[in-house]
Amino acid sequence: MKIEVCRTLFVNNIPVSFQEKINVIPEYYKALRKKLTVKKIVDKNFVRLGKPHDGGYIMVDNFNRRGGIAYSFGIADDVSWDWDMARRGYDIFMYDPTIDALPYNHEKFHFFQEGILGIEVKEKRLNTLENFIRRNGHEGKSNMILKMDVEGAEWSFLSTVTSETLNQFDQMVFEFHDMIKPKDQSVMNATLACIAKINRTHSLVHLHVNNCGSILTLDDKILIPDLFELTYVKTSNYELVDDENICLPIPLDASNNGGTPDIPLGFWNKMI
Repeated sequence: MKIEVCRTLFVNNIPVSFQEKINVIPEYYKALRKKLTVKKIVDKNFVRLGKPHDGGYIMVDNFNRRGGIAYSFGIADDVSWDWDMARRGYDIFMYDPTIDALPYNHEKFHFFQEGILGIEVKEKRLNTLENFIRRNGHEGKSNMILKMDVEGAEWSFLSTVTSETLNQFDQMVFEFHDMIKPKDQSVMNATLACIAKINRTHSLVHLHVNNCGSILTLDDKILIPDLFELTYVKTSNYELVDDENICLPIPLDASNNGGTPDIPLGFWNKMI
């Protein structure tokens, strides 16, 4: 059904709110929030990797002291996260078909002018994570790290990736796109199914709003941003508990658009 909702866009770093009639099913957004419940991680601290604003991510400070393997999808002109991971001894396998070369290099960087998708599309230099892992000889590796900011291609990736492949990663950080665009029932079902797939092997431990996107508010109660940054950990590797008092953002967070303040999610786990 089409209902009138409040959306906020940022124009020249100034938030502009307006009413708009879009196709919204409130039950979908409630289901979405439930699947994005944030768990409290016990006896571990968070750390910020990458730039102070856009390009930085909150992660759990639990890295392989002897070095490890990280996959990084979506580079553009920013390798600050990759650099911080390389400083921790990780070899970074970096993928982006939209650039010719990295803005600068590190001995731990391994760059490929290819992108991620749920299927292989050779003419567009797109491939699956399983194929990249196989090509790199990482089939038997565990506790790797995954970072993905690919402008919406994450949904194709998540629709086909296997739980066995996801289970190879100790931590995964994503940017989810297009969370509030009008959707038909099949797209809503697919989005929820993708998140449910992650939840089978991993737990969400941090959630942040990218304030470069718009915000949807229903009845002044349900807030959903168009762009989410999310940190997942492998459930079997950590002690996790439910906590309704997790308040977002946390002090390590910073607004993606440094010219405007962060958008508070507050006590996100307290369902309406």
